[in-house]
Amino acid sequence: MFRIETRRASQTAKRAFTLVELLVVIAIIGILVALLLPAVQSAREAARRTQCLSNLKQIALAGLNHHDTFKAFPIGMKMKESNTAAESTWLISLLPFVEQNTLFDKWDFDEPANNVTTSIETSRAATIIDVYLCPSDEFEENPFRLLGPASAFGGSTNNGSQRGFHSGSSYAGNYGEGSFHVSNSQFPIKPNGVLFMTGPSATLRTGLHALAQSHQNLAPVSIRKVVDGTSSTLMLGEKHHSDPFFDSWTSSNSGFKMYQVSAWAWSGGLKGSAGLFCSSVAGINNSAAAFGGSQNFFAQDHRFNAWGSAHPGVSGFAFCDGSADFIADTINDDTLVSLSTRASADIAPESYK
Repeated sequence: MFRIETRRASQTAKRAFTLVELLVVIAIIGILVALLLPAVQSAREAARRTQCLSNLKQIALAGLNHHDTFKAFPIGMKMKESNTAAESTWLISLLPFVEQNTLFDKWDFDEPANNVTTSIETSRAATIIDVYLCPSDEFEENPFRLLGPASAFGGSTNNGSQRGFHSGSSYAGNYGEGSFHVSNSQFPIKPNGVLFMTGPSATLRTGLHALAQSHQNLAPVSIRKVVDGTSSTLMLGEKHHSDPFFDSWTSSNSGFKMYQVSAWAWSGGLKGSAGLFCSSVAGINNSAAAFGGSQNFFAQDHRFNAWGSAHPGVSGFAFCDGSADFIADTINDDTLVSLSTRASADIAPESYK
């Protein structure tokens, strides 16, 4: 009996790991994890890129279906008689074409403020539209609450917004060479893209707008006006919502954090164009710090206008023919302008990546 127990104890001792062996196993596992993690992250990003391109293509096809129905692409942002409210945005107009008919049927176009409430549950503008969101985009929160023009809310305001909850979009319309919201004469204000702001308000043909052409009562764009070719003209693209430099100082200016510059159902004043459109006035994937690195409206407005994404080195875009593709951040400025304009006789080269 004693010999059997001794033999069993000896066998048990032989099966145990020594401390050195355990450390070696842990080290091997650590090396394998370190080798596999980049591959896993790369696979995840590849999946997110695929989903993003799918979203862009679906929205572009929605734009073409809108064109088939109404013989034109939607107005990017239609202002009411006063410049303090927007009747509609291009993303609202496309709701029936992205399987959001029920939400569109409930929309109050006569009183846009009725679509925004201080409750996430009842605010139509807070509805998350999955196809409007890139899986790589970075929102601190979504939906988010805009505080409106009043300063009673902790001293911070969201200039011109309708007070209440909104949800964001990762995609912006192609305004052209220069997006509307500006504070500096260095911006060209040219609605020569596909989606832009217009309306009956007299303010849309005065002031800064005089730097280019009147924005008052512009007609929506039809394919026949895309002289440069539908495959060479952008319809929409990505807008990145992570910019710590922007967030660190903008509350003293517009009151917006970068992730809040994206409300697809914007119903406030002219400031909303900053979230609904981008243009070739600024390069792709630039932080506000890239525009002089100073805390001023020039840097803020360039950042508002810049395309961008969280995809390494590229951003997604959709063209007027319904196709979608990635464009490199390092694209030549002149080529980006060519892709942004619809009728400048400057057809972009095929090698735009």
